Amino acid sequence: MMMMRKPLALVLLIAAAALAGDGRAAAQTASAANDALKRQVERRFDVLPLRDGLALRPKATIRGVRSIEIADGAIAINGTPATGADLRGKLGADADVVLRLSYLEPDARRALFGAPDEAKPAPPVPPAAAAEAPDAPEPPSTPAPARTRRSDARFRVGGSVTVEEDEAVSDVVVIGGSAHIMGDVDGDVVVIGGMADLGPHANVGKDVTVVGGSLKREAGARVGGRVNEVEHGMAFRGMRPIRLPRSFFFGSPLGGLFAFASTAFYIAIVSLFAFLVVLINREYVERVAARAGAEPIKAGVVGLLVQLLFIPLLVVTIVLLVVTIIGIPLLVLLPFAILALVVFCFIGFTAVAYRIGWAVTGRRGVTMNPQMTAVIGILVVMSPLIAARVLGIGGPMLLPLTLPVLFIGLVAEYLAWTVGVGAVALNRFAKQV
Repeated sequence: MMMMRKPLALVLLIAAAALAGDGRAAAQTASAANDALKRQVERRFDVLPLRDGLALRPKATIRGVRSIEIADGAIAINGTPATGADLRGKLGADADVVLRLSYLEPDARRALFGAPDEAKPAPPVPPAAAAEAPDAPEPPSTPAPARTRRSDARFRVGGSVTVEEDEAVSDVVVIGGSAHIMGDVDGDVVVIGGMADLGPHANVGKDVTVVGGSLKREAGARVGGRVNEVEHGMAFRGMRPIRLPRSFFFGSPLGGLFAFASTAFYIAIVSLFAFLVVLINREYVERVAARAGAEPIKAGVVGLLVQLLFIPLLVVTIVLLVVTIIGIPLLVLLPFAILALVVFCFIGFTAVAYRIGWAVTGRRGVTMNPQMTAVIGILVVMSPLIAARVLGIGGPMLLPLTLPVLFIGLVAEYLAWTVGVGAVALNRFAKQV
């Protein structure tokens, strides 16, 4: 009987050891999986432990998502309960990480991110031991400090505005300077001709708009609305500009041929629009053309004044709209106003070309329709520019002759545009008087 009990005890001992080994392996596997989940969460979100769960704030801007709360297995987006479908619709691929985190037990979540476990208070320390114990380290500060100071809108021209981490303001508008946002901005941030710097704890409630400047945004910065950037020129985000050597344009026949083709295309587009302008409103073009022919010097002076005053008036208009704050939405109308000015300039140029074309065909006794008369006038105005482009095909040997002719062509075209703008202004003013 004793002989049978010994093998049975040995078998039970081996089985217990095997089960203990499997338990340790499973615990190690679960710990590794939790550590991997923690790294994925911290890579995508700023984690703030709460008393009964966790709060996640996306590090990258996700439209419509300011915060995600996980408590007792339930998920809320911006304080509103959300289903798994809602989560996937707003977060995309990041939804799986949040869902896996919600599947964990509350104790496991608290242990994963180092939150204090209030269910198990620490044992009391004897007075003698407490006197000898070293000072406990201070608890880590929260990612975003409390905003203890509040102020109204900040507006600055030609300077910088700084919103500190413990500060909250309503709106920030800077023209010709920089805006450094480290705290809260309840409304909009508008920077014209400068840099907008959003720190790691920056919190902008609405839109961030940068016109003719740059935007620097830290990983933890949050923007509740849209980010609008209007850059200089015609550059597109994510595309590097094509830079050609200077000799391509002035030092080779290929560059001259390219310049000739570009000028020909430009003249064709201008002629097409002039054809349409005369076709749509011939009477108005003839009135402006008569004014340009009767008073060319006066029209040229008025046109020059319009060009000199345009930029200052545009800046003053922007400043007035921005100062009123409520006028900021009206800034979207400025491109339409500029477009209207461009149309009036083109009408004036067409009228001058029509006048020149009429003078050329009238002297020769040729009768043409008004549309073709304007096109002929454009060709006459552009003839020095066309000649310069033809000479440019000859390469660097003809460069001494090409440059003076090109200068004459550019001056002739500029005078036609300037006189045309002045004629439109004179005709408008005389009509009002």
